[in-house]
Amino acid sequence: MSASSRRKGCALWFAAAMQGASLAHAAGGTSAAVRPSDCRPRDADSTCATAVVGAAAPSPLPVEQSPTLYDGPLGGVPATGYAYWGFDFYADATGTPSLVRPDEFINRSNVPVTITLSFTVPTSHPCNHDCLPGVEFEVDAGWFKVDPPYAISGNTVSVTQTFAPGRGFGWIIGLWESSNPHLKVTVPQGSTSTLEAVGLPSLPQLATEIPATIAACTCADGSSAACSDGSRFSNGLLGTWTQNFQTYRRAGAFNDCQPIR
Repeated sequence: MSASSRRKGCALWFAAAMQGASLAHAAGGTSAAVRPSDCRPRDADSTCATAVVGAAAPSPLPVEQSPTLYDGPLGGVPATGYAYWGFDFYADATGTPSLVRPDEFINRSNVPVTITLSFTVPTSHPCNHDCLPGVEFEVDAGWFKVDPPYAISGNTVSVTQTFAPGRGFGWIIGLWESSNPHLKVTVPQGSTSTLEAVGLPSLPQLATEIPATIAACTCADGSSAACSDGSRFSNGLLGTWTQNFQTYRRAGAFNDCQPIR
């Protein structure tokens, strides 16, 4: 196939992606429990979200995306499969209970924070859903799923979501044929904040593994046994996301409690 034909094929695919996909559930919708999906089994639901060419995805709060707290690469994205980012750094550092849940970033600032995840996608050949990354957000204590629509401009695709003060959030990424995962973090014009205040790590581009620790856990029958949550990474990456069970697994996690029969 000629380069011209491939470009036409990809253009047709993008048109189909923009016209044929259904809008995803909004924040506060259905719980993150397993439920029917309009995607193929290996795709995140967001790969079927409506594409919006050249326009930012609508956010729940009308904010201007400035000033910018971070605009650079996101470290630790695996070449294959899905992975999950979300961790309450403040609760972990202080030993205090999390305001929402310990496996979500929490916006502890007094301003909304806007998260934009963007990727480079191939345009030289038609590749259907595999061109787009699988991306979705998990929010709140109930771990509700949010699928923002894609914004496509040239060979770049992005998703954007805004989180109010006090809200917990995390995200899932599967690259497929996309590359160059990029994170942009902004707060409203005229406000001041920091990455730490909005719940994010100071160096999102670095994913340094933090070894697992072993502790004694109280089992359901009242006995004690060794257990571990497993290792995690410095930028909030927690582990491989399992699409079938809507959860993640941290490396080295285990629990020696006897199963309840």
